Amino acid sequence: MKILYFGSVSDDEWFDEVSSKKNIPSQVAQYMFEKALISGFSENENIDLQLYYLYQEQYYPKGGYLRFKKRIKKFNNKYLVRYLSNLNLPLIKEIYCFFQGLFLTMKWGFENLKNDQKIILTPFNYTPLSLGVYIASKVLRIKRINIFTDLSSDIMNTKRQKDMPRFKKYLLPFYIKLVEFVEHNYDGYVLFTKPMNDRVNPSGKPYIVMEGIFNNDLDLSKVTKSRSIMYAGTLAFEYGVKNILDAFEEIKDNELELWLFGDGDMREYIEKLVLRDKRVKYFGFKPRAVVFEYEKKASLLINARNPEDEYTMYSFPSKTFEYMVSGTPFLTTNIKCIPEKYLKYLYIIDKSDIHSIKKGIEVILAKPDWELDEIGKRARNFILENKNSSVQSKKIVDFIFGIINR
Repeated sequence: MKILYFGSVSDDEWFDEVSSKKNIPSQVAQYMFEKALISGFSENENIDLQLYYLYQEQYYPKGGYLRFKKRIKKFNNKYLVRYLSNLNLPLIKEIYCFFQGLFLTMKWGFENLKNDQKIILTPFNYTPLSLGVYIASKVLRIKRINIFTDLSSDIMNTKRQKDMPRFKKYLLPFYIKLVEFVEHNYDGYVLFTKPMNDRVNPSGKPYIVMEGIFNNDLDLSKVTKSRSIMYAGTLAFEYGVKNILDAFEEIKDNELELWLFGDGDMREYIEKLVLRDKRVKYFGFKPRAVVFEYEKKASLLINARNPEDEYTMYSFPSKTFEYMVSGTPFLTTNIKCIPEKYLKYLYIIDKSDIHSIKKGIEVILAKPDWELDEIGKRARNFILENKNSSVQSKKIVDFIFGIINR
């Protein structure tokens, strides 16, 4: 089977360079997902992948002017990743991406014209590129599948609109319609949450739900526990992080620490809190392996997004799998994106207010060590057995075959 793939997977050297400069957890999460996916594909000898990497950054001069001229690198000792060039100027960038998607898809399609076992797979919907791919795929009658790790509709986010260039704000209503048109016209959908289907798949095309993939490339050895609570990920007010901080401050335990990893719009607030409460430790943005060691050491991992926020229906928290594999108990609000089968491996609170978080922390930390160890082990085994790259990528491969032969 031939697969044309446009995504965010890159060689490790480039990823380390980019992530150390940009410090954007969401892009790291996207990369880790795609790396696990492609690693799973590489186990199947019948899959021939042609990979293209699209690097997205701010316009010049905040970002580079020209990227990836003739850059080709090896990935996973099996596939070559071809890096798309990028003229990083307003409007020119979008037009350039459109024609790249159109040309590369036409080229690949003609090269594989006689092969009826082929498909186009994308792990995100970047509309300028996707539109070019869409037009070429219709001309050549090639089916397309998109993996929705989240929704493109976050372009409606007020904060993002505020940072947009003026010409983008003027074009936004038209652009949103274009986004929806592309989203609604795939031949198959791989979704991270079931409610996504109502938003992106109004025609009722085939779909599967998979929440994510865990790539087991971390050290799972046991470590000595520390009396600490930990949050790792995007440090944003909208993700309920402030309520975690406020709840922690109300806990009168001088031995208990709060560890925070990541970056976001709360960084300045957290840096001031660290000066006021010496129990709060802010580590910033660290490599995944380093963060995982702290996750193993912590007494409790926490995520407290507001279950009433609509976005929680359409976004499965990327840290969930890693938290569960750490073997450390995980306290989370009962957000709508978490399937019921996960709940027996987690500690759940129904609300994200300060009182509920504080009470949840205190109740869990008062439990005997054997109980905490047991739920941590069961959570780890559930992810390692059911959500690893081999199992999850096979689900997608089987789904792809179904779409091709439909």
